[in-house]
Amino acid sequence: MSAVLPHGVRVEIKQGTPKAVPTFDLFIHAGSGLHHFLAGWAGEGWPADVERLVAAAPKIEIVFGKQLSRGAKDWLSTHRRGWVDESGDANVFLKTGLVIVRQGQIHRKDAESHVRWTQTMVAAAEAVLAGVPPTVESVEQATGISRGASNNALASLEKLDLLERPKSERGPQSARRVIDPDVFLDQYASAAASLRRKKPIIKLHRLWKDPLESFQFEIGPALSNNLTTWAITGAAASVLIAPYLSDFTVVELYVDDDLFSNRDRLEEIVGGRVVDRGHLIEVRTLPTRISAEGPIVHGIHVALLARVYADLLAVGGRSAEAARFMREQVSVGLRS
Repeated sequence: MSAVLPHGVRVEIKQGTPKAVPTFDLFIHAGSGLHHFLAGWAGEGWPADVERLVAAAPKIEIVFGKQLSRGAKDWLSTHRRGWVDESGDANVFLKTGLVIVRQGQIHRKDAESHVRWTQTMVAAAEAVLAGVPPTVESVEQATGISRGASNNALASLEKLDLLERPKSERGPQSARRVIDPDVFLDQYASAAASLRRKKPIIKLHRLWKDPLESFQFEIGPALSNNLTTWAITGAAASVLIAPYLSDFTVVELYVDDDLFSNRDRLEEIVGGRVVDRGHLIEVRTLPTRISAEGPIVHGIHVALLARVYADLLAVGGRSAEAARFMREQVSVGLRS
């Protein structure tokens, strides 16, 4: 903190509570003024790091991190919190009148502004998270995207410092490796959530007593009988995989492009009607072929667990808490 403050300003730090959460009370003495606020440490500084920290300590006003990503900074701004990172970036506006705005040096995560996640990058990342070797040939076969697109996607993941390979190895079968599985999952989840917000949604209302029983005995069989690729995600999926939420109001459903484009057929198969509000089912197109390749629980197709995790984080609130619980209880990363 001292590095972004004027010379002569005194800083005191006291560990916050609970001790299990990396928080601390900061006291800044500037002249005759005293500024006190609760701060927290977000580690590497990816969006998922920031969201976990703030969920564990909602009263945090300022978040510190090694190199806060652009996505993390945007999230903090949206949620009216400041930040400081080790690159020298700072954006602090406190009610006490303390204002700190500094632009530090360009650092590794600024690559985000030059390498934008695309749908093919998400497809390649999901393949890797599903256990597919990160080679051009393997990703092409698993995802159905072209060889050129597979190569470009993997190369972009390398530029983001998510994959690496020996410089001596080249060609479609050359072996890459994931540098840090946790960072890989966090960046994927952030990108998947961002792209998800741009996708169209069909909202359906349907009468049922129990949504999961309806999917187990009625909706699921109807979808499968029509040779549709489908999977549920979000809160409903988390209840099947790692129960944390006691209930949920909406089932998020992925279907293939053909069914999504035919609303009459979709209504008939699901047994519902399209509405503008009061919906119980949200339908989206499958983001990638791999997105549907999660477990089948009680006859219900669940999306790839990394995708479920990303979708829960995208909703936020209690769903984000369910995402963190699921990550603690089951493998949602490279072994999902």
